[in-house]
Order: sequence, then C-alpha cells, then structure tokens
Amino acid sequence: MASGIDPSGLSRSLEEAMRLLSQAGAATSAQPVADDDTTVPTAEQMVGRGVGGGGLVEAEVGAYGGLQSLVIDPSLSRAGTTAIAEYVLEAVQAAQADERARRAEMTAAAGVDSVALTEQLGRVSEDAFRGFQRMIGDLDAATRRMDRR
Repeated sequence: MASGIDPSGLSRSLEEAMRLLSQAGAATSAQPVADDDTTVPTAEQMVGRGVGGGGLVEAEVGAYGGLQSLVIDPSLSRAGTTAIAEYVLEAVQAAQADERARRAEMTAAAGVDSVALTEQLGRVSEDAFRGFQRMIGDLDAATRRMDRR
C-alpha cells in the first residue's frame, strides 16, 4: 500500500544536524589554550548550574540547555505550587545562561564560529521540522482514508 509518506527528507535533515554537531564537538574537544597551558573543557564537562529561591532550588543542564537534574528543598512544600514553579523556572534559566556562557567561552577558545554554526543548525532544524510536518500530514491523510473505508 503506497501511503506517500517519505521520511527520507527528515532522516537527511537529522543526519546533517548530527554531522554539524560532530564537527563542533571535534573542534571543541579538550584543546590546550596557548597562553596559560590550561585546557578547554569537553562538551561533557559543559554543565550549567543555577539556583532559584535563594538557593532552595538547584538545577543542572547539559549541553544546549537540556535539564539533567533538579533539586528542590523539601521546606518549599509549604510555599505553594506557584512559588515552587517560579523558583524552578529561575533555577533552570540561570543554569541555561551558565551553560550558554560556558559554551561561548569554549567555542571562542577553540576558534569555532558559533554564530555560523548556530545558523546552520537553525536551518537544519527548520528543514527537519518541515519534513516532520509533511510526514504528519501524510499520516493524517492516510488515517482519514482508512477511516472512510
């Protein structure tokens, strides 16, 4: 049964994103910094940390801001969900800002053009999103055809 669904475009976009990320990772692998003989941290070491609510909430994010851990002080249970949500948001945003700053330092030290890389990844992401939308549309059309039978 021919459904018209072609995931190859999406697959190509994802492969391109992985290639770009691999290139960036290779360029930013721990390299000596010329002036002080220290090393630039690897992507695995690029964990952003942030706090909220005066230290009652702690967040850690990995590369590109993905939440890795969240610690909420049990005493906040009395503060209510609105306050907890605000503190969590504050901590996560601070951790993401910390990660962005660390990544900017790392890419600058490694000589990576982060603006160009970000633009390339943005284009790849948009292509992947369009491919995903087409695939969802095709699946929706196929489902409607099956429902009519």
